[in-house]
Amino acid sequence: MAQNIYILSSPKHRSNAQYIDEEVISNGIFESENLELTKTILLDMAKDCMVEFFYVIIAEKKFQFPNFDFSFKPLIDDYSYMHIWNNDTTVRLFNKEEVLKDVSKFMNNVKNIDTIIVNYPIYDIIFLSFGEPSADENFNKLKSRWPRAKRIDGVKGIKEAHQEAAKIVTTDMFFVVDADAEIIPEFNFDKQNQLLYTSLVYVWYSINPVNGLRYGYGGIKLFSAKKVRDYIGNNVDFTTNVADGITIIPRIANITKFNTDPFSTWKSAFRECVKLSSKIIPGQLNSESERRLHTWSTIGNGEFGKYSIAGAIEGTNFGKTNCNQPEILQLINDFDWLRQKFNSQQ
Repeated sequence: MAQNIYILSSPKHRSNAQYIDEEVISNGIFESENLELTKTILLDMAKDCMVEFFYVIIAEKKFQFPNFDFSFKPLIDDYSYMHIWNNDTTVRLFNKEEVLKDVSKFMNNVKNIDTIIVNYPIYDIIFLSFGEPSADENFNKLKSRWPRAKRIDGVKGIKEAHQEAAKIVTTDMFFVVDADAEIIPEFNFDKQNQLLYTSLVYVWYSINPVNGLRYGYGGIKLFSAKKVRDYIGNNVDFTTNVADGITIIPRIANITKFNTDPFSTWKSAFRECVKLSSKIIPGQLNSESERRLHTWSTIGNGEFGKYSIAGAIEGTNFGKTNCNQPEILQLINDFDWLRQKFNSQQ
């Protein structure tokens, strides 16, 4: 017989709790400000429980239970233990009568079952391209490792391309891979289970092969499909404005190989340095931005390094000059204008 199942949520984790509830069909959702399973909440769950045992699932993350039916019942000698699986306190099992008798003993009385019972959701992967020289090669590499990857090609406009992607995904969040991104062997899209809130955008670090910088520029991103579909703004930087906030994950996911030809190299440096110098990215630190601008403007390794430095210097000047004029800064998202600007200086 299945035991009772309760979900512990918080105001920030309600979407996770709803997702889990649809997976397990719980007997109730309890809220705690910091996802802390207090003695009071545990007692309330025990009083509500109609059977011998009850599970508590902490809604810190989204996960699924593909091969677990919640009917496990421990030996009678183990009734006074809180049971967990795979040394993970996300899922806990309690005996109702033992909790009602002495709730305090469960704070330290733990027995682990060495079995994995949860899976994390697998999100769609979308590759965005718009005429980049290495796009086909990079997409084929991506597809060879993750056959589920899909491609949106030739859609004009950054917002528009992302919204086209959001139309074809089948998961509530989706990864975006830029056309100049080469995923490093160590990165696995299916192992990113630290993602907590569907209302945020997540960005991984990328390696810049021209100047050695390592930060979110050109990195893999994870978006809420609904937030992208519903977005009606026209901000200069789409990624940092499409959702309720942004979380930077300081782990390398890819190399951003934007240095494939003179224009692509110049364009990438110009656009990034406009953003850094105009300070349009919410929460960016001035000192950090200045260090990155200095690196962009002084280091240019490789065949097209001089175009990266030139684009960085011009982008810095353009961003500082027009920092209070978002309608002019918007031009960095117009690739025809960028092409004309580049050609006029050659």
